[in-house]
Amino acid sequence: MTWPNRITYSRIVLIPLFAVAALEVRSHEAYKYVAVGIFCAIAVGDLLDGYVAKRFKLTSLEGKFIDPLADKLLMITACVFLALPLWGMKAGGAPLAPEIAVVIVARDVLICMWVVVGYLAGARIAYEASRLGRLTTFFQMLMLGTMLGGTLSQGLYTFAARPLSYVAAGFTIASGLHYFFKYAKYINLRGAGGGQGGG
Repeated sequence: MTWPNRITYSRIVLIPLFAVAALEVRSHEAYKYVAVGIFCAIAVGDLLDGYVAKRFKLTSLEGKFIDPLADKLLMITACVFLALPLWGMKAGGAPLAPEIAVVIVARDVLICMWVVVGYLAGARIAYEASRLGRLTTFFQMLMLGTMLGGTLSQGLYTFAARPLSYVAAGFTIASGLHYFFKYAKYINLRGAGGGQGGG
């Protein structure tokens, strides 16, 4: 196993610990700092495994699969828990608006379903992230980081986290539509031009 993949698996292992820390916030407010620290460790790990893979030419097919999987698992977990009223916010509600959490989570779930359906239909496609997709992931992660920071600082929440949540939602919708149109067209072309490939 390569070192980038070891780092990525370590990120995945930390995600349940983040969930546990988030659940404990209601009982012990100090766990906010634990949750923020774990999220930051996962984010640093994401940067580190990408750097090591490129610097030492250790990219692998396994890495191309588990790295975005780790991102999506963190994103879904963080969205779900930030959309719950666990964090002791002033108004007593959740930091992340439930409708924005639904948009972000639904996109990833639908994409996963689309990949499975496409595969069963005989489409053997390398689903590469587009520039828009990478921008979407960047703004989603930035939003989640500032949202967690916003549970500690009302100013950060009001002036950074909330506006960023709408930016992230906009990118999520745009990249989701782009993804579906791009690959639906590809699958249609494959179906029209090479039907025998699907078995």
